[in-house]
Amino acid sequence: LLRAFFFLPLLWSCQSAPELVQMTNQGPAQGSTFSISYLVPEGVDYRKDIDSILKCMDQQMSLWVESSEISRLNRGDSVYVSNDFQNVILKSIYISELTNGDFDITIAPLIKAWGFSGGTRKDSINLDSLMNFVGYKGLMASRPGPMLEKFALPKGYEIDVNAIAQGYTVDIVSNFFRNANVHNYMIEIGGEVRCKGTNIDGRKWRIGIEQPQEERSAGQYQTIVVLDSMSLATSGNYRKFWVDERGQRVVHTIDPETGQPVISNLLSVSIIANNATFADALATACMVSGFTRAKAMVERFPNTEGYFILGNKYGEFEVQTTSNWSQYELN
Repeated sequence: LLRAFFFLPLLWSCQSAPELVQMTNQGPAQGSTFSISYLVPEGVDYRKDIDSILKCMDQQMSLWVESSEISRLNRGDSVYVSNDFQNVILKSIYISELTNGDFDITIAPLIKAWGFSGGTRKDSINLDSLMNFVGYKGLMASRPGPMLEKFALPKGYEIDVNAIAQGYTVDIVSNFFRNANVHNYMIEIGGEVRCKGTNIDGRKWRIGIEQPQEERSAGQYQTIVVLDSMSLATSGNYRKFWVDERGQRVVHTIDPETGQPVISNLLSVSIIANNATFADALATACMVSGFTRAKAMVERFPNTEGYFILGNKYGEFEVQTTSNWSQYELN
């Protein structure tokens, strides 16, 4: 009997795990693009599942889909809000509190008035009247309840979740992989990233942070980070802007407190955090608050690091980081 038991573990060890291959799915998503790589047994492809997650998010939170839940809310309708969209609204309010209002999804009227997110640029903007309908605290009082109840925005309010929805979608795909027993993956949607495990070569995933320039050649990175079980999000003003008649750049980061585009020497912020939802929203908040306040804010959060690219008066880049950022940088 003893001998029989002795052989059992040997028999088991001969049945090795199936050979894994690296599958990559790419395409357009949420007004940008996505690229998702993951290790699976040959013949397994989660493309359809990923596409359906992306479509589902658009049906809830895309300003470009007229029938989406967010578009209907912004038109003043009462809507049964889906679980994920409700989550995003509640997380947004929470992050607004954490960032002292620098992150705020109620700035949609301002974004449109300044000529971004499908809005048209006006010669004069009546900020005083617009500011009556801006402020996340107005949402707190009427936050969405259970899915069985209809939700409407406070009168005159509109919301824009572009600064958190991509990060949230990355986390939803990550949850899908966890449930599908995929342990090695790199999810990138609109520049927001989450990685786990290794690539097919057994190396941890390496992600480049772009130099903040309008004209950038391929492979021109400011730095490269190595991520495992962490997320990375970058926010910057160097792509979305227009120039007024005085030659001043009008950038797409709007300060919820003043209603004005932010004027700052902070060109881009990259945040590493446990999840992409938080990293995405925090990167936007940092662009609003400016370098000094942003660095102090990021240092307060556990397992969270920041990489700040500033422009100096000589037109050169200057890099500042939070205290433990270097642990993620490729040496």
